[in-house]
Amino acid sequence: MERQRILAANLGRRNRGSNLERDKRRQRVAVGIAVFVILLVITIPIYGWVTTFVLPPREVIVRVNDVEYDMGYLVKLMRMVQRQTEASGQQVNLGTVPFQMVQDLATNELIVQGAQARGIQVTDEELEAELRLRVLGPVDPESTSTPAEIETEFQETYRQFLNQVQVTDDEYREIVARDMYRIRLEEVLGETVPKEQEHIHLYAIQVPTQEDVEEARTKFERGSTFADLVEEYAPPGSETLRREGEVGWLPRGVLEEYVADLVFDELPVGELSEGVLEYDTNSNQDFFIIYYVADREESRTVEQENLEILQSQVVADWVTEERRRQDVVTDFDSNQYAWLAQKLRLTTVIPTPTAR
Repeated sequence: MERQRILAANLGRRNRGSNLERDKRRQRVAVGIAVFVILLVITIPIYGWVTTFVLPPREVIVRVNDVEYDMGYLVKLMRMVQRQTEASGQQVNLGTVPFQMVQDLATNELIVQGAQARGIQVTDEELEAELRLRVLGPVDPESTSTPAEIETEFQETYRQFLNQVQVTDDEYREIVARDMYRIRLEEVLGETVPKEQEHIHLYAIQVPTQEDVEEARTKFERGSTFADLVEEYAPPGSETLRREGEVGWLPRGVLEEYVADLVFDELPVGELSEGVLEYDTNSNQDFFIIYYVADREESRTVEQENLEILQSQVVADWVTEERRRQDVVTDFDSNQYAWLAQKLRLTTVIPTPTAR
């Protein structure tokens, strides 16, 4: 009997110990689950904050050799453009400007590096003078303001401008310096553009259909002058009508290549071209341009306006070649664009309707 009681007591202790151990395991599991849930609750907002605010601004979108630009810098530039555009009563085109800005970052950095490699420098004094020119405009020779008054005006106007566009003094000076490097490099490369070139005296008129092209050419063959055709086909009050279709004396390089090949190489003086098919992106319609070369000179001085176009083209060609030679990477995908667009929309100023 005693032995059975001892066995029963031992069995009870083992059962109680087993239940106690099972309860402890359950408690450990419950605590583990609770800790996991707490960590999950904490981690999700942190992960969202990191992926939304920390990582995107640090993503590199442009690299030119060893110089990098990240999304945070692009946001600063875009907000500056945004505020300047809104100050003029317009809105930034978010469908195109960000992509163009990314390409401009790569192009401008190429130009800075290329200019410096050629020994071109922008001194602090030159940068300061350019800042004052941009902020105050050209010096008025008849102004009675003292140097101290001019300095005060500059500092206050410049401070207001930086506050408006939300960039620092150093950041804006860097932007201005890049512009100056572009101008200096354009001047250096522009020296390679011949100041005397072959020119044609070009006229042009736009007509809507191929039937109009054939009709105009027939009238020209029957004795109508180009001025007659312009008077008939040009819209009333248009610049084309006022100038009688004259485009001007042009060197080859200022025209699109396919147009230059036509008017310089194929079209004799005094004849009309076939209609050149073009496309109007605004109206989504095709149209035709008829060209007329009134005269040609083998050597003529390039006008300043056309010279500047040719010089810009030299820089564009140089940039294209440098992109092939240098280590240039642009990486701006749809996710980055969506993040940027969202940031910019948060700071967009909605114009207030004016009372009528």
